[in-house]
Amino acid sequence: MKGKLTGNAIRVPTPDVSMAILNLQLDKAPESADEVNEFLKDISLNSAMRKQIDYVDSPDVVSTDLVGSRRAGVVDGLATIVNNNSLVLYVWYDNEFGYSCQVVRVLARMADISMPQLP
Repeated sequence: MKGKLTGNAIRVPTPDVSMAILNLQLDKAPESADEVNEFLKDISLNSAMRKQIDYVDSPDVVSTDLVGSRRAGVVDGLATIVNNNSLVLYVWYDNEFGYSCQVVRVLARMADISMPQLP
């Protein structure tokens, strides 16, 4: 990953929600931000990562809407930037409850415990 990923986080004016900005240097340039967003949306809905990644593309979303999110991160699709091989993603996360949910998920996996799935 050396030279491929840089990032930083922004503290937003809520007690529990933050945003990470991921700057990625890709080997192959995506065709557009829409292509990246469709991929991330599909991952958030139809993959084993769906408990970790969420996706939102509403202009009305604000930081307080993410309080209580169980996911490790919620990709803000409207903020995705593609410039040649550079990709910038803005990812919201609840750094209290969301973090706790991820710790429980990891511990359950380490203990080989299967948590019940509810719709």
